[in-house]
Amino acid sequence: MKRVLIALSLVVLLAAPALAGIEGTYACRGTNPGNAGSYEGTVSIVNNGANYVVTWNIGSQIYVGVGILQGDSFSVGYADVQQGWFGVVIYKVAGNTLSGPWAMHGGNQNGTETLTKK
Repeated sequence: MKRVLIALSLVVLLAAPALAGIEGTYACRGTNPGNAGSYEGTVSIVNNGANYVVTWNIGSQIYVGVGILQGDSFSVGYADVQQGWFGVVIYKVAGNTLSGPWAMHGGNQNGTETLTKK
């Protein structure tokens, strides 16, 4: 029983830094669906209890989202509240890099995005 408790304690201790490590400011690079060009900007990820507040600054546009981290997957629903549209992105977390596909409501193709922690 003592070995099991020690093993569980180690798992909890090792997992805690990984969860805390997702917060921060990231350089953002992405591609739009259908070869419609690329973009760059910055992304801020802030812990908010059981989820995360995500803010993209791409050129003069600001997008906001809410994210959930589960294992090495970080899923974010986002919106442009002024334009009235929304979408979803699913990042794979690998060290200081998050990358994955994104989709917008009404779109029929996906873009891609990579975030690199500053």
